[in-house]
This record gives sequence, structure tokens and C-alpha cells, in this order.
Amino acid sequence: MKHFYNFFTFFLILSCDTDNTIVKYQNEKIPLSIAQDFKMEYTDSTITKSIVSGKYHYDFTNDRLNYSEFFDNVELTIYDKNKVSIINSDYAIVFNNYKFIEFSGNVNIKTSENEILKSNKIYYDTENEWLFTEEEFEYIDESNKIIANRLDSNRDFTDLVTGSLTGTINISD
Repeated sequence: MKHFYNFFTFFLILSCDTDNTIVKYQNEKIPLSIAQDFKMEYTDSTITKSIVSGKYHYDFTNDRLNYSEFFDNVELTIYDKNKVSIINSDYAIVFNNYKFIEFSGNVNIKTSENEILKSNKIYYDTENEWLFTEEEFEYIDESNKIIANRLDSNRDFTDLVTGSLTGTINISD
């Protein structure tokens, strides 16, 4: 009987398949790097063009889409010759190949000319410097207060198209 138990135990050990315990991550995207409480500065010929900061940054430039995600208190400051724009949001995703950024959650844009744009979601085409959204937004400057459900505008807000407009707009002749 003792031999039976030894044989049974030996047989049990040989019949165990350990391959099922291996975890495979075929579909899970793993970031190239993760940063916490970060601040990144982008320069061109030693001139600061923009600064982005936030709580978390996940770099997926190793992915086919080549993107980066930013979480919690995201702030992007863009410097031009005559203007500074600060964009705050809860979340942002940058698609590097497409030169495109999506900001979502409490998006607030403020310029050095006291222009303010608020929405829950804003898309920004960095190559063409174009902003757009299909969601409700509010735009305020020194003489206008625009509330609408669609925005299509250049970054300077000089070529602005909206839908279902409410608020006040001053039109000069």
C-alpha cells in the first residue's frame, strides 16, 4: 500500500501542467516609461516652445499608434512670439504621428490676452494650430461671451465657427 501512495504521488507530480500558470500579456499595452509629478520642456533652437506638466505621464511611443497619455492636473503652456496659452485638463492624449492632442475633463484654455475657453473636451491639431469640439463650450474675451455646442477655430480665435450659439457677440462694421 505504501508503494501505491508513492506511485500515486509520483504520477500526480508528473501529470501536473505548469504552462497554465504562465500569464501572457499579448493584448495589454505596456508603456515604454511612466513618470509621476513630471514637467517636460519642448525647445526648438534653444527657444522654449511649450511646457507640459501633470501628475502622471505614460509613454506609449513604442506602440504602433505612437502616443502618450497624461493624467491628473495636466497643464500645457504654449509660447508664441506675442502670446502665451495655458491649457488645463484632467486628461490628455497626444498622438505623435498625427500631431494631434485630445484634452478631456474640465478643459480650460486661458491666453495672455485674457481669452478663456472652457469645455469638457477639446481637440487640438498642433500642425495647423486648430481647435475643435462637438461638445458645449464657453468662450469669453473682453467684449464677447459665446456659449455654443460646437467649436471650430484657429488657436488665436480670430476665425471661429460655432453651432447653436447663445451669449453676446460684438460685431464691428
